[in-house]
Amino acid sequence: MSQIKVSAKRHLAKTISYRIISTLIGFLIMWAVSGSITVGAAFGVAELVYKPIQYYIHERIWYRYIKYGLIKIKDEKPKKEEQKEEQKTKRLVYTKKAN
Repeated sequence: MSQIKVSAKRHLAKTISYRIISTLIGFLIMWAVSGSITVGAAFGVAELVYKPIQYYIHERIWYRYIKYGLIKIKDEKPKKEEQKEEQKTKRLVYTKKAN
């Protein structure tokens, strides 16, 4: 079974996509509540600058330090052990005397 390493680039891409969606929603809500596109835009810009940094740090902290919800997967046998077992089996087969 192969294992996958998650790079920091993936976290960054998730941050950007999340931020675009979240900023748009924040802008639309503030515009609807205030009735002013200017207020909505100001809120969106402020959120666009600050929140990606906050989200990225939050994501990295969870990835590095918080183990909640992670499940360990047992590794397969190392190849050396498999080869030793195969050699033992071969020895048993080849050590029989033929009549």
